[in-house]
Amino acid sequence: MEITSFILGVCAVIVLMMVVGTFVNYLTTSSLKKEINGLQKEVENLHRDLETKESQLYNFGNELNQNRVDEEEKLYRHIDSRVDKVVDNVSREIAYLNKMVDKLENEGKSVING
Repeated sequence: MEITSFILGVCAVIVLMMVVGTFVNYLTTSSLKKEINGLQKEVENLHRDLETKESQLYNFGNELNQNRVDEEEKLYRHIDSRVDKVVDNVSREIAYLNKMVDKLENEGKSVING
């Protein structure tokens, strides 16, 4: 009878340890599931933030490119107006020099003809 009681006691302890082990396992598993769900939400938030930042970066790049184009056009207009002024001044100087050459030729002819 003592052996039966001993075996029943050992079996009871084993069953009790299995129940406690299963319960601890269940609590650990639910805790891990909560952590995984929290991490998954965090990853989704990071993904959403990344998409937002990517969109902002793309828009900023487009804005920079547009500003560059605008500044280049502004620079080209400025250079063009300066070149036009220089061409006008040179044309006026050439016309003046041609006029002076003609005048000198006429005076030279007058002096030669006497």
